Amino acid sequence: MQEVTVARSYAEALMELALADDAVELYDQEMRVIADLLRTEEEFRLFLETPRIDPAEKKQVTRTVLEEKVPKRLLHFLLIVIDKRRARLLPAIADEFDLLVDEHFGRLRVDVALAHEPDEKLKTDLKKRLGVLLQKEVIPRYRIDPRLIGGVVIRVGGKIMDGSIRHRLQLLRRSLLKTEI
Repeated sequence: MQEVTVARSYAEALMELALADDAVELYDQEMRVIADLLRTEEEFRLFLETPRIDPAEKKQVTRTVLEEKVPKRLLHFLLIVIDKRRARLLPAIADEFDLLVDEHFGRLRVDVALAHEPDEKLKTDLKKRLGVLLQKEVIPRYRIDPRLIGGVVIRVGGKIMDGSIRHRLQLLRRSLLKTEI
């Protein structure tokens, strides 16, 4: 839990830098690339996370690789993260920053579980209806769960809207079990 709090603090500082540069989307893209590299390239991750390697060396390599590729303030931010020995938090910082970017642009990520693969028309309809219902631009992430039998389960943050046939059958079962004959 503490790591999430620390990552959120760094992400908020990064958002201030991105706003100052008027480059929120660019910062978001670059942070996602860096986080993906750390998640997929074990050697790079170990290089940045290993305490035996001097932070000055890590910063020099980072500066050499990224200097002409990312905005100056973003590079400076990354160097501070390395200096503070928080490089292992970069993926979490990127995730938290992503949430702040969505919040900044009025977007909301929504998890949608369906029993079967949705066609494009259903995806469009769901996105439009959820956008009206939630009064935000919705970014749906679809997941297939055959156990639902039919219908849809929508998760927005900690809130769940369950319109699945499985859920309705469970409610019917409970109701029947409570009924006295």
